[in-house]
Amino acid sequence: MTTLTHTVSTALTPRQLLSIAHLFTDEALRFGYDETSAERQWTALTTADQVQVWAIAWPPGSSTGWHDHGTAFGAFVTVRGSLREHAWHGYETISELDAGRGKHFTDKHIHDVRNESDEWAVSVHAYFPVLQEMSRYALVAGELVLTGVDTEGESW
Repeated sequence: MTTLTHTVSTALTPRQLLSIAHLFTDEALRFGYDETSAERQWTALTTADQVQVWAIAWPPGSSTGWHDHGTAFGAFVTVRGSLREHAWHGYETISELDAGRGKHFTDKHIHDVRNESDEWAVSVHAYFPVLQEMSRYALVAGELVLTGVDTEGESW
């Protein structure tokens, strides 16, 4: 089992979070998800000293919907399958993330991560500080509109 043992005395950069996510790829592949489910499934791999790491299993056709990560910086890496990130910068950009590829981002990043393939995908996500809320958005007439806020303990 991978663990984080050092105390974090300063903020981690998004690039450092991507390195942390890569450390947990083997553990994420051991995540026992239910392939008969049509819903995304997740499990916390570790939460230590303001760093949080999750494994997420993505059934074919699943999506996060447009969201941010509150005040958290983050990173994710595709471990199995392929994911497509739709990111918002005042306009939409699309990145293909096959197994082994990842992205890192600041607290200003808004995206919709999707499994548009016919196969299951698995990814690892790392956040600093610990993810406490996520704002949700809808894309309406070329603009993102806030639709709600999900909070830790209620939404996940």
